[in-house]
Amino acid sequence: MHSFWWDKSVQLELGNAGKYRDVKSTREAVECLMLRWPHQDGRALAAAKRVCLQALEGKVKTEKARRAFIKAAEEAHLSIRSQ
Repeated sequence: MHSFWWDKSVQLELGNAGKYRDVKSTREAVECLMLRWPHQDGRALAAAKRVCLQALEGKVKTEKARRAFIKAAEEAHLSIRSQ
């Protein structure tokens, strides 16, 4: 069984100003990308969705999914705190 948990979580400001969501796994990242993302377009967003789904299938490492998630957040100009 694959581990979908990230070694370091990513905190990002989604929705309310000043309120950060702590994303700790690829599963949580997919949920954010698909359901809570402020904009549904962009190259980094499309790549993050694809890479995260591949990670859930065990085709790529979870660290690659984490990096793609961070790039999508940067593209969307979300405030990010990486631990």
